[in-house]
Amino acid sequence: MAVSGFVTPEFQQVLSAFAEGQKNDAGGAQLAVYHKGVKVVDIWTGNDPVRQRPFDGEGYVMFMSSTKGLTAIAAHVLVQRGLLDINAPVSKYWPEFAQNGKENITVSMLLSHTAGLGAVPAECEMKMPDLADWNKNTHWLEEMAPLWEPGTKLMYHPVTFGFLVGEVVRRISGKTVGTFLREEIAKPCGLDLWIGLPAELEPCVIPMMKKTLPQSAGSAARAGPPILPAGGTQLDSSESAIMGAYKIVFDFDGLTAFLDTPRAHEAEIPAANGIGDVRIIAKLYAHVIGDVDGKPRILSEEIVKAASVPQTDGLEVPSPFSKIMPSTMFRFALGFEKPRPAVPMLGESSFGHSGAGGRLAFADIDSGLAVGYLCNNPTWEPPNGPDPRWVPWLKALKDIVKQ
Repeated sequence: MAVSGFVTPEFQQVLSAFAEGQKNDAGGAQLAVYHKGVKVVDIWTGNDPVRQRPFDGEGYVMFMSSTKGLTAIAAHVLVQRGLLDINAPVSKYWPEFAQNGKENITVSMLLSHTAGLGAVPAECEMKMPDLADWNKNTHWLEEMAPLWEPGTKLMYHPVTFGFLVGEVVRRISGKTVGTFLREEIAKPCGLDLWIGLPAELEPCVIPMMKKTLPQSAGSAARAGPPILPAGGTQLDSSESAIMGAYKIVFDFDGLTAFLDTPRAHEAEIPAANGIGDVRIIAKLYAHVIGDVDGKPRILSEEIVKAASVPQTDGLEVPSPFSKIMPSTMFRFALGFEKPRPAVPMLGESSFGHSGAGGRLAFADIDSGLAVGYLCNNPTWEPPNGPDPRWVPWLKALKDIVKQ
């Protein structure tokens, strides 16, 4: 398989490892790695079947849930500036939020996916195009009651994470999270990074391939809600409310189809619609953990250390999800994923975020590596373990930094 781009001599084995991981992929992918602020890997390969051309190493790719890491970085910049207290009630910054049992929900609960607000109630009758309506989503979140007691259970907030954390950023900064990211973080670092893509840049976006994954029990990245065990499992009212709320966000096919449209690209959906190329997201994480190109790091060592401490170890997922998936399926710090079986990264000193279908972006504190991987063929299914496309180059990176 032909791979384009460059790799420094010290990281040469990543080139063959990347090719190995992509050899059975009908689509294309980009991989970029920074080591202690220096770009050491910038490679791409494969096809763009939708547009019937080779996969473009310069093209923009939707980050999907890797966007959550960007939104978390924006929040931690506010922490560093002394404007946001992670342990404060959300209502300190967003007074209308203090309704229906949400008065004591803290910002840290939003960031760690423990707030009990993983999806809006079924009675809101949410449709996919509603994801592009900021006011509608924040209004629903203001009015809803938690789906479980905040802080006591862990369950991924696939879409609401972005509106929750993003609204806190907006209330404090006076800017939408996309504007804040662009003006306060991306531009100073020289990054073409977007949550809310200008219409004139739409031709730069590499479209996603249609996915063909089989349905599997317990998948949080699959069409339809997770499958409950056979035998007519009866749900109580709270379980039914949770399953009803999560139904639309577990419609992976419908969600990705909408997100792959110009309307979705232009909107601000800060849990899912970040857009850029792979070297940009890798460089962003490099800026989080160190200086890059003579520009200072975005976050201090102290802030990064606090932001990357696991928050959810020991918490269970709420019922009925506890009947079909282990709590180890998710593991969060403050806005970032921590290593877990499906997303091993480089070990316990890593933090970042995966994205539906196989996106991955993270930094590793101990090694000084910052990594981005983007693809157009959404084949990864988390219950089955790490994306096979990642495995060879993750191993190569581990081997290199051990030398």
